[in-house]
Amino acid sequence: MLKAIRFVCKEHFDNMNIIAKMSLVSMKKQTLRTSLGVLWLYIHDFVYFFVFLLFRILMAGKGKIDGINNVVFLITGLIPWFFISEVLGVVSCSIKSNKAIITSIKFPVTILPTIELLGIFFKRIWTFLFIFAIAIYFGYFHNINIWLFLYYTLSMIVLMFVIMLPITAFIAVSSDFQQLYLVVIRVFLYTMPIVWGFKHITQYTTLCKIVKLNPMVYILNGYRSAFVYGNMPSPIYSLYFWGFITVVFVLGCFIQFKLRRYYSDFM
Repeated sequence: MLKAIRFVCKEHFDNMNIIAKMSLVSMKKQTLRTSLGVLWLYIHDFVYFFVFLLFRILMAGKGKIDGINNVVFLITGLIPWFFISEVLGVVSCSIKSNKAIITSIKFPVTILPTIELLGIFFKRIWTFLFIFAIAIYFGYFHNINIWLFLYYTLSMIVLMFVIMLPITAFIAVSSDFQQLYLVVIRVFLYTMPIVWGFKHITQYTTLCKIVKLNPMVYILNGYRSAFVYGNMPSPIYSLYFWGFITVVFVLGCFIQFKLRRYYSDFM
């Protein structure tokens, strides 16, 4: 197990320069063939935001959600979710989609998900400014905590990194796993507090605990704390979150280490 962790860490530390350069290339490649380039990203996000806002108003009116203005509540959940969902969709196939590189040259395969992940983050970094703009517009300027924002943003990137370690490996060697994975991520949206708040399910204690087992919920709640509530992270919930990351990272390193020899054969 320790050998696997050292292997993954060494590939990343030895190739940090390559990761940085290829991440920028990946960012540009994702919008290279469109005339509006990265503007399409913002257009898509605006359209989805207004659709979700309309859906929320039609279903529950213009009232506040968990004591927060409904627009602010949605934007603080949707912006991190847009990043997470793109990572879950694009980065998950990063090893499988780079078959030519893996089969033709000796390349540190474990850095491929990291390259795609950072490419998406660099592309989307400006979208996080939308949260600041909306929060300030609706009068939450004094509630904004920059340090909490940075903490949860870093936590989100680390979470996506460790989750992608085992998922990219399994998808590279199994098309059946890929189909199962696609089904799972499609239902994630409906089990996360993006258009609904926890006050609606407080009477269902067990359900609340089950929902919070999803570490992505920690991120969404964290963004609302950073921009509205100002609450410091719960020590117990944070311990669970970082414990989850540690376990998945160790397992992900082990899986990557064991399957690295079989990528070219299965692909």
